Amino acid sequence: MPSRHHITVVARNLKVRLNGKAFLTIPRREVTDMLRDVSGEDTTRIKSGIGADLERALLEQGVRCYPGFTETTTGDTIRLFHAGSVLGSLVDLLVYPSVETDKDLGDVLTKIKGKWKWSTPTGPAALIEDSHTEEEG
Repeated sequence: MPSRHHITVVARNLKVRLNGKAFLTIPRREVTDMLRDVSGEDTTRIKSGIGADLERALLEQGVRCYPGFTETTTGDTIRLFHAGSVLGSLVDLLVYPSVETDKDLGDVLTKIKGKWKWSTPTGPAALIEDSHTEEEG
C-alpha cells in the first residue's frame, strides 16, 4: 500500500504539471500510474481511502481537483486547478448550491455574458482610447 510519502510525492508532481496554468485536465488513470511508479507497487488502485488522502495532499499543495478521486473511477477524467482561484470559486458555486450564493453565481454569469456593470470603459482612459480611434479613422 502506498505510504503518505508516496501520496505527497504524487501531489507535488501534479502541482508541478499544473505549474502556471489555470487548470489541467488529465485522465485519472495517469494519477494511478504515477502512484504506482512512485510507490513501486504495480497493483495499487485508488480507492476511497487513497483517493481521500490524495485530495488532502493536493489541498496541502494548494491544488484542488474536480471531480474528486472518491467520486470517479479509473476511466474518468479529472481537472486540477489552484485552490482559491477564480475557477475554484466558480466550482464551489456550482458544486455547492446555496440560496446565499445565488447572487454571486448571477454576478459571474453576468460577467461572462459581458454585461458586468463596470465593464464599460469610462473616465480619462476611455476618452483617450476614443480619440485615438478617431485619429486613425
